[in-house]
Amino acid sequence: MVCNYPIDVISLCSVDGGIQPLRFRLKDDSQQLVRVDILEVVDVKVIPIVGIEAQIFLCRCKAGETCHMFELKYTIRTHCWCLYRIVC
Repeated sequence: MVCNYPIDVISLCSVDGGIQPLRFRLKDDSQQLVRVDILEVVDVKVIPIVGIEAQIFLCRCKAGETCHMFELKYTIRTHCWCLYRIVC
């Protein structure tokens, strides 16, 4: 399910310019902030979306007691993060 929902992300930037998301937060249905810890970045793809370069991170995450797979999108030009897709 593609959602493209803007999120707050804490990430780590390496010396060579690599980015690794560590955790993010978003609002649930009751408008409460939920913190999601990223356990593992499974895959990273660099894709152009309508001519704008972006990185898609496939992440295994833990929210509360459950684990999920999310795709996070980082748009390089605007430096914005969004929850791109919920995989499972």
